[in-house]
Amino acid sequence: MVYAALIIIVIIAPTVFVLQLLTSRPSKPKAAIIDQLSSSHLSPTSQYPNQTFIDLARILLSQRFDTIDYYSDNASVENYRQLPSRNYKVIIWRAHSALDLDSKYVAISTSERELQTSYDQYLQNDQLTLCQITGDPYKYYAINPKFIREVMNGRFEDTVIIMMSCNGLKAEYTKTAAAFQDKGAKVLISWDGWISSADNDDATAHLLNYMIAENNTVSDAVSKIPEYSSPDFGQSALHYSPAVPAASNYHIPDYREVSQATTQSTATTAFT
Repeated sequence: MVYAALIIIVIIAPTVFVLQLLTSRPSKPKAAIIDQLSSSHLSPTSQYPNQTFIDLARILLSQRFDTIDYYSDNASVENYRQLPSRNYKVIIWRAHSALDLDSKYVAISTSERELQTSYDQYLQNDQLTLCQITGDPYKYYAINPKFIREVMNGRFEDTVIIMMSCNGLKAEYTKTAAAFQDKGAKVLISWDGWISSADNDDATAHLLNYMIAENNTVSDAVSKIPEYSSPDFGQSALHYSPAVPAASNYHIPDYREVSQATTQSTATTAFT
């Protein structure tokens, strides 16, 4: 029995060690496109699909990443919660937002309508709120600074978040941006006012081209985006935060080099 036990230990121990090594190894760097505006769960009045923009974003991101995850109908509370743990180095967040006038923050909408799922605990703890989109008869669950700090799983590391929502860096409403920074994000890029979806897509396409195809720093790329103005939305300019050298001078690395030993192909996946 002693010999048998020793044999079992000799066989099992290396297997356990290998499994522990594999599970503890961090996943390779990835990018994410969150396309809540295209979700079929939104009312037609709130949808703004733009496949041309999504295809262009994928092409540009593939110059830096082997894997690009896509969220749309699955832009859910749970998937938002898991974002820091999935090793994203760039997140393009194409989503509706709402201003909380009392607490002075920007809430980022999910694709989940109110009461589709029970989030009573998050709502009671003020870690989740509801987003009312203009002209939409439904309300959607939206994340806020407390959700980012207290509910999100893990930490961002060297993550560039391109927050395509309106007012992401509106003066006096920067608590959401600050929460992402406290969670480890390298830099958040967003607007200081309202902007149309068409202008937003156009500006972000140019921004990605500057940052990836031309390898500009964050500061240089943002400075090349003009201020947008329209009768319906007023004026809106693109900014980044924090305005410190580590963010201003940041280049998005070519993360494909990290994974050359495993694969050179570009893969696009979607969580369910």
